[in-house]
Amino acid sequence: MKWLDKIVNDTLKSNGKWSRKSLTTVTTFIFVLALGTFIVISDKILERPVNIYAITVFQSLLFFLGTLMGITEASKKFTNKQAPVNEE
Repeated sequence: MKWLDKIVNDTLKSNGKWSRKSLTTVTTFIFVLALGTFIVISDKILERPVNIYAITVFQSLLFFLGTLMGITEASKKFTNKQAPVNEE
């Protein structure tokens, strides 16, 4: 279980603290996978089209997830770059 602890620490924690953006990303990703699976399975089982609002929510969550992941990566790039300190 050390590998699972390492994955959690590397992806969900920043400097030893839980990252809200990473937790929101993981939670949204799991929910999007569940909702997408439900839409596909219910479409095959019920043999009729799924409600268009469920598909709209799915697409909105995908857009939110992509935006959140982009913001997280961009903030990592900008916060890691620091101006050189001139000590004289």
